[in-house]
Order: sequence, then C-alpha cells, then structure tokens
Amino acid sequence: MSERAGSADTALRVADRIRRRRSTPWDVFGESIQRYEVHLNGKAVEMSRGPIHLEGYGIRDIEPREGSVGVGFSASTDLSNEGVDRTLAEAERARPFASFPAKSLELPSGDARPPEVDTIDRDLWDRPEATLAGLVQALLAPFDRSNGAAPSFGSIRATLSEETIANSNGLERKFARTSVELEFAVRSAKGPEGSPPGEYWVNRLLGRIDPKAIGSEVEVWCRKAGEVRHAKPPPSGDLDVVLPSDVLADILPAILGFRLGGAAALRGMMPIPGTVVGSPGLELYDDGLLPHAPASGPCDDEGWPQYRRHLLHQGEVTAPLYDALHAGALGQPPSASARRDPIAFASWFRFSNAPSPGPSTLVIPPGSGGSEREMAEAVGDGLWVDQLGYAFPDPISSAFGGEIRLGHRIVGGKIGEPVRGGTVGGQLLARPGEHSLLSSVVHIGSESRLNARLFGPDLAIEGLTVAGE
Repeated sequence: MSERAGSADTALRVADRIRRRRSTPWDVFGESIQRYEVHLNGKAVEMSRGPIHLEGYGIRDIEPREGSVGVGFSASTDLSNEGVDRTLAEAERARPFASFPAKSLELPSGDARPPEVDTIDRDLWDRPEATLAGLVQALLAPFDRSNGAAPSFGSIRATLSEETIANSNGLERKFARTSVELEFAVRSAKGPEGSPPGEYWVNRLLGRIDPKAIGSEVEVWCRKAGEVRHAKPPPSGDLDVVLPSDVLADILPAILGFRLGGAAALRGMMPIPGTVVGSPGLELYDDGLLPHAPASGPCDDEGWPQYRRHLLHQGEVTAPLYDALHAGALGQPPSASARRDPIAFASWFRFSNAPSPGPSTLVIPPGSGGSEREMAEAVGDGLWVDQLGYAFPDPISSAFGGEIRLGHRIVGGKIGEPVRGGTVGGQLLARPGEHSLLSSVVHIGSESRLNARLFGPDLAIEGLTVAGE
C-alpha cells in the first residue's frame, strides 16, 4: 500500500468532537475521496477532470430505550467544530422520530484485529492520471486495426477513497480502496447496404485496472457490435437459457441482498434457514475479503471485521446478513454486513447514507458445466443471453426481466445466429415446488468472472420465459 493510503482521519477528528458532547452510543463514518474522470467522444478525449476532492462524514446517534432504540442520522462535508456540532444536533433532532425494534445493540470495539485484504490498485493510487491514460490507450489502440467498428462514446471514472470509522465503544478503523466505473460503446457500420448500425455497450465496476486484459476484450466487443446489426428477434416460450455472470450481476445482488438480509427477516420476507430455494448443487457466499472487489474491505461499514458468509448450501438457506440494528432486533450476532452504498442507486461516495444490511461480493463457486462451448452442448436447444438492457430486479417480489440487447440461439448444442429484442424474465426466488431461477439451475460453468458485486460463472437455467417473435 502506498504512503498515501490510510493517511486521512476524517471520522477520527469528528469523533473527538462528539465525545465531548455525547455519552450514549454513536458512530461516525468518514471518507476522503479523490475522483478522476475521462470522457471520450469517438476516439477523442472530450473532457478530463480531476482530482475532484470530496471529504465528508455521517453521524449515527443512538438512544437505548426499553425494548427499542432511537436512531438519528445526519451527514455533512463541514468538518469545522461548528459544522460537527450542527450535524450532531440534526441527528439528535431526528432520533425521537425513528424508533427501531432492537432489544439490544452491540457496536464493535477495537479489540478484534481486522484481516488484511487488497483493496487498492497501487498504480492507480500512485499515478492516477497516467494509469487512466494507459487505459484509454488500451481501449482505443485495437480500433487502428478494426474493420468497420469504431468507438462511439466512453467514460472512465476512478475513485480513490480513504475511509475511517469510529464509535463510542472506542473503535477506530482506517483503510483505503479504489474503484473504477467503465462505460464504453462500440459502433459497427460495416455490412450489407441498408443495414442499420449496431452498437454494443459495456458497463463495468472494477476494483483495479488491467489495461492489457481490457484491451484484449475490445476485439470481442467489435464483433458483438457487428452481430447486433444482423440479429433477429428471439423465439418465444419457456426456454432453457444461459445467463452469463455479467447479466447475473444485475439480478442476484439487488434481490438476494435484501431477501437474504436482516431487513427482509424483520418483515417476515426472508426464507427461514433450511428452506430449499435453489438447485441441489448451488452454493452461495458473501465474501467481504475477495481481493480487489469494489466492495471488499477489512471491515464492514460499522467496523466489524470482515469474513466469508455462507448464504446457500446445496440450495438451502443458511443464515441472513445482519448489521448491528437488525441483529439486535432479531436476537442474532452481527454478521459484518453493514453497507452504506445501496445496490440499486449506488453513488461514488457513501458517507451520506446510514448503514443497512447488505452483501459485499456474492460468490457462486464454479461448477462442472465447462466452457461456453460445453455449456451450449449440455443445453442442446435454447438461448444464450449475452446482454440485457436492464434486468429491473425487484427485491420485494424477486421478479426480474429485461430487453435482450444481444443473445444467440443455441441449436443442436451449438451457439448459432445472433438475436436481439424481446424480453426474458422470471422469479429469482419462489416457494418450494414453484419455478424460479435459483431452483432451475441445471448447469454451472467452470470459469468465474468478477463484475461489481458478483463473482461467479455462467448459469444455465431451465424454462425461463422469453417473449420474442
């Protein structure tokens, strides 16, 4: 880790001020952020920005009551003594109106040493502008030899964050992390006269940059942009469908992060442990220590040391994800699952949000389904969905469904002609005996990929509903 990492003390400074005024429980989460952006228009760099500096903190003020706790929260970027006093007073004013049914509340102390985990891209941390320039070059260089494809637009946003946590229990935590948001579009205009242009969009959330690996993918994106031009509508019906990990990353974390968490358990919406919700061979973890995953860290956002949590074993629910409040309400120990970045509306800063239970990085271990070719052979006839426009995951109903931006027919065990348009969807979770994505996994691929909050392989699902022709 570079010398810069861990040098900020935002929450610790705020905590010194709070200790003079409060004797009841509280915690504070701080961030000191450097932000860099590069925006592309075709092959030209249209705009570069950075460093954009943002420093802020959020205070959670807690009042134990008989059978419940009052919880107030407020956030600010004003680190002056007056600003901290004002932010704490705002949290105090909100506390009487926010009663939470936690019979007890346990905040972490500094006694347990958090594990070490790689959370920063050292090149990006030490040389942000040069590293982003190298990524731009890696993205654009393949188009010098591309035939008929060109970049349409692109944005790269890098966040270098130093995070601090302190509380009334004597805890002080400091660590750093990097994350990169990549948005890139490739446009294909070569082909039979009259064919409309095709465009293939890429969206990635990464913990580090590997320009060589991303550069090698550009030729694949160019080919897929060409396939979009000539794609036909998919067939309709209940089909066997292969969903790659990039598509699953838009579905699983948003739904399972709620339905297998303390917020759903408190509302009676979580399947009780032991309930079968997935196929017999399906395993699922939440791993807060996965190296270079965007949500990994030595501790969660309350300061509890991170570890790997088993959520599904052989398709059965094992245990929920708890933060301190929901653990206290349900009589369980916290599971280091306090998150300040909502999955559906994630921001590049998190201090403005109070913690709630949620996953860090969901992990599905690879299976014996093999490569893409072997997965297609096992499916026989069906559909390979390469990309959805958006999956519209609904945590309450567990429904999902989106437009097929690009896919391929699977015919006779081979990946065939491209398809585009129509929709595919269903339920991620269902009651035992009813059809759902998790309960209908028939093949698990042998290669895992990381995208945002999911690290897993391709999954072949039996009988998903496709509306096409």
